[in-house]
Amino acid sequence: MARELSDFLVERTVVEPDSVSAGRGNRFIAQRLFLKPGFGELLIRVVYEEVSGEKVVITAYWARPKRYLRRRPA
Repeated sequence: MARELSDFLVERTVVEPDSVSAGRGNRFIAQRLFLKPGFGELLIRVVYEEVSGEKVVITAYWARPKRYLRRRPA
């Protein structure tokens, strides 16, 4: 599978995301932290649209958390 993402991880990210944000147009971006062996903690980001009540995945990819997650200062 391209990008080494299983259907299970993509589905889990959409069904149980850590966060969802608005994307371009009618798209949404669900993201969730996972532990990827050999890489440590990474985000899975899933871009999807809702069509007739169904979530249709456009793309999914691994990303580094520091690029997308904003940490609040202590």
